[in-house]
Amino acid sequence: MGVSTGIDIVSIERFAGRASDPVFLERLLTEEERADVLSKPHAGARLAVRFAAKEAVMKAMGTGWDKGVGWRDIEIVCAAGGRANVRLHAKAAQLAAGRRLLLSVSATDNIAAGFAILED
Repeated sequence: MGVSTGIDIVSIERFAGRASDPVFLERLLTEEERADVLSKPHAGARLAVRFAAKEAVMKAMGTGWDKGVGWRDIEIVCAAGGRANVRLHAKAAQLAAGRRLLLSVSATDNIAAGFAILED
């Protein structure tokens, strides 16, 4: 069985003002993600977590931004109990077809992190 991993860690401060930037939000988040981020407190932290999670998924897939996978092709959704799940769209879904993707996210007051595992 083949396994690949990806991790990303970002400063929450870097995203504090970005939650009020509609151009940035449109480029990075799906409509459902934007609604979730903007409807709850600590939008900057929630945005940072999603960014780190998407970066981790791209790294696990081995795509980065340059192989046809866009930010909105990776959607981070909250499952029951607050666990982060991933929905893949377009090119990301094609690349991961038939594979299992696991995601874990975490945040402190200062940093957000995402860790992804992609299994065959």
